[in-house]
Amino acid sequence: MQKIQIKKIILGAILAAISAAIRLSSDYLFPSGGSFGLPLYSIPLVISSLYLGPWFSLIVGFVADLGIGFLGPYGYKPLFVISSLAWSFIPGLIARKNYNFGKMAIAIIISYLFASLGNTFAIWVHFGKGTAVGSLIVRLVMLISLSPFLIYINHVIYERLLQAQGVNIAKTTEEIS
Repeated sequence: MQKIQIKKIILGAILAAISAAIRLSSDYLFPSGGSFGLPLYSIPLVISSLYLGPWFSLIVGFVADLGIGFLGPYGYKPLFVISSLAWSFIPGLIARKNYNFGKMAIAIIISYLFASLGNTFAIWVHFGKGTAVGSLIVRLVMLISLSPFLIYINHVIYERLLQAQGVNIAKTTEEIS
């Protein structure tokens, strides 16, 4: 196996573990949704998508979701994987090439929307229509209010990763991989 592939696998595993640890910590510290809808677990998934590529990051998101589901207090419900996959895939498609803050903002908002819709679908299947519709309204309000925070945090982390590698931010991230 090539040295670069091994590094990608190791970094992907670390980011999946960080994502699962963040989510599990909030689930156990603040039971019954006490994290107020702030998907902090998505930060490592977004970074994975931008840094490792959207296709490789799908695996990272799936592995993170398995950890969240099997180790979490609510049991594994496979339909909730949609949100992890949205966070893992969409940012890399939108913002990886010719990266800039605007692309990051668009990527986060679209990912958040798809993750919210995926979770709403999973809630509909597992818990019924009333719960799903009620939670969708809350999710959309959270999307509007929390997106700026997620955009800023992801941008700062990704920009610092690029700077640590000595990459000019204006260059495409395609040259990194």
